[in-house]
Amino acid sequence: MRNRLAIPLLDTVRTCSLFLAAVFAAGPTYAEQVIPPSRKIVWGGFIDGQYAFDFNSPPNGDRAYTTQPARSNEFNINLAYLEVKAESSKTRSRLSLQAGTSVQSNYSSEPARGTVSGGTLSRHLQEARVGYQISEATWIDAGVFFAPVGSESFVSRDNLTLTRSLVADYSPYYLSGVKLSHSFSDSLSALLTVTNGWQNISENNTDKSVGAGLEYTASTLSFSYVTLVGSEVSADLNGNARGSELRHFHDFIVKSRGLTDWEWVFQFDIGFQRRPGETSESQWLGTTLMSRYSISADQKISFRFENYKDPDQIIIVTGRPGAFDGMGGSIGFDQALPDGVLWRTELRYLKTSHEILPKESNFVTDGLTATTSLAMSF
Repeated sequence: MRNRLAIPLLDTVRTCSLFLAAVFAAGPTYAEQVIPPSRKIVWGGFIDGQYAFDFNSPPNGDRAYTTQPARSNEFNINLAYLEVKAESSKTRSRLSLQAGTSVQSNYSSEPARGTVSGGTLSRHLQEARVGYQISEATWIDAGVFFAPVGSESFVSRDNLTLTRSLVADYSPYYLSGVKLSHSFSDSLSALLTVTNGWQNISENNTDKSVGAGLEYTASTLSFSYVTLVGSEVSADLNGNARGSELRHFHDFIVKSRGLTDWEWVFQFDIGFQRRPGETSESQWLGTTLMSRYSISADQKISFRFENYKDPDQIIIVTGRPGAFDGMGGSIGFDQALPDGVLWRTELRYLKTSHEILPKESNFVTDGLTATTSLAMSF
C-alpha cells in the first residue's frame, strides 16, 4: 500500500522547486544587484625575510624597544601578508591578513577584556576596512586601518630606512574605528577619527578616542599635523597598576617632495598624559630625521638620526631603575632586484642614559645591530 504522506511531500517539493526556479529566472541574485560590474578587484602580497645580529646578544634572542627586527641571530619572516582590494566609483575596501615576528611583537600589548577579545586573532588583521564616498571630496572608512600618524609604514618596503624609528614604534601603527577624510583642494586635506583607543582593536576601557589631522602639500614640501586625544591605560610601572587617564598626542611631519635624488623627512612627536590623582601631566617626546640618496635607479643609501625621551615611563616601561632616554643613528644600503625583489641592509646604533639595554645577563647603555632583508612584492 502506498504511503499517504508521500504524495503531499512530493507535491510540496515540486511546488518549492517551481517557486525557486521562478525566483532565479525572474532576475539577478542579490549579490549581482549590489555588486557593481565596475568594481575592480586587485590581489597582492609581500614577504620580508630578515636576519639581524644584535651585538649585545640579548637573552632568548628577543630584542628590546623595537618591533622590527624583533629577533637577533635568527633567520625569520619579519612580515608576510596577503591582501585584496576592491574599489568602485563610490566604494573602497582592503582586507589584508598577516603574520611574522614584527606582528607578534607589535600586537603583544593588544588588550584582552572579556572572553572574546585580545590579540590571538586580531593581530592577523593588518587591515579590514570599508570606505564609502559621501561626496566628491569626502570619504568615510570604518574597520581596522593603518593609523594616520607618523612618517613610516608597517611595511619596510615603503620606508626610507629598513628598520623602524623609535617614534614609529612608540606611536600607533593601527586603529579600530571610523575615519572621515575630506580634500579641500589638491593641496589641503583633513581627517577626523573616532576609535577604540591607542593602537588597540579590543577595548581596554569604556572610553573612545578622537583624532584630527591636516596635511598641506607644496611643490617641494609637505606638512602634516595629527593629534589623538582620549583616556588611555598605561602599562603597569614597577608592579603598580595605572588606571585610565587623559592622554593627548601631537605628531608633526615635514617631508620633501619631487626631488630628483634626495628624499628626506623630519618628524617631531610630543605627548602628555595626566598623572594619576593629579592635575599635572607627564610628558614624552621623540624626533627623527631620515634621508635617502639615489646612487642609481636601483641603488640607494639611507641615513637616520633619532632620539626619544619618556621620563615618567608612560609609553616605554623599562623594568629598570632608569627611564628611557636615548638617541641613535643608522646607515643603510638598498639594492633593487628584478621582479619586485628588494635587498636592504642596515647598521644601527643606539645610546641610552641608563643601563636598560639587555646584554646577555646584564644591562648596558649602548647597542649595535646589523640587519639584512630580502623582500618581494607581488
